[in-house]
Amino acid sequence: MLFLGIPGLSRAAQPQSAIKITPELNAGNLVHKLVLLFSGIDFRDLRSLLSQEIPFMMAFKSPGTPLVSAATLPNFPKFDTSSTASNDKPLVAIYHTHTAEAFIPNSGVAHRPGGQRGDIVDVGAALAKQLEKDGVKAIHNATIHDYPSFMKAYGPSETTAKKLLADNPSIQMIFDIHRDADKRENVTAMATGMSVAKITIVVATGQQDLPQPHWQQNHAFAKLIDAKLNAKYPGLCKGIQLVEWRYNQHLHPRALLIEVGSQESSKEEAVRSIEMLGDVLAEILAESR
Repeated sequence: MLFLGIPGLSRAAQPQSAIKITPELNAGNLVHKLVLLFSGIDFRDLRSLLSQEIPFMMAFKSPGTPLVSAATLPNFPKFDTSSTASNDKPLVAIYHTHTAEAFIPNSGVAHRPGGQRGDIVDVGAALAKQLEKDGVKAIHNATIHDYPSFMKAYGPSETTAKKLLADNPSIQMIFDIHRDADKRENVTAMATGMSVAKITIVVATGQQDLPQPHWQQNHAFAKLIDAKLNAKYPGLCKGIQLVEWRYNQHLHPRALLIEVGSQESSKEEAVRSIEMLGDVLAEILAESR
């Protein structure tokens, strides 16, 4: 009855075939296909020529998807190499919109009351410390933004983020560190033999009255972190969540909101996870040099 009453609904309900994107057929592509078909050599990848001449090299070809890097991701915003080459300029900024967020096993509450700083601030400090240990200069800002109003915290935190970026033009990444609100079993994993708090990366896509011009670049940056985290520590990252808001991510092409565990995680689990994230961020910056 719905199909008859609403024009077009029956067509919309039918399963849609996947759209396959194929390269434009021209002389160059045709020659490439013929050479690949008859010789097994891909002249666009010189490794295939070497593998034909030296067969045992095929044993070193990694299975599955290729290694993810900034160069392989569409929309990835290029780093400022003049900044990443320096060891004395801050490259990473860290702050907290919801500064009062806490972990119940440590604080007994999910939020510290009356404008107090919660355990999440210690997690941000641990990220900065790990980055410094890995040779990356970082700035950790612990300004309280969620008091007196938790719901209006993004206004004050935007002011902080803008100042961090204005005062430190060398910043290549800026993170708003939170914890999630979920059951413990959904945010806990084992990595390197230890219990850790799973990480979720939140990417803001904007709204009609809240434009977010950088969301595709932020998304590409999130994909790189997600891939590298799970390659190095399988299961640590829960994935990427797209949200129709801004979360201050309109201020920078590599601005992300990171959620570490939930109110039922322990601070120790969250710190272990954020240290692993710090190692991956340092690796990404090293690759950009």
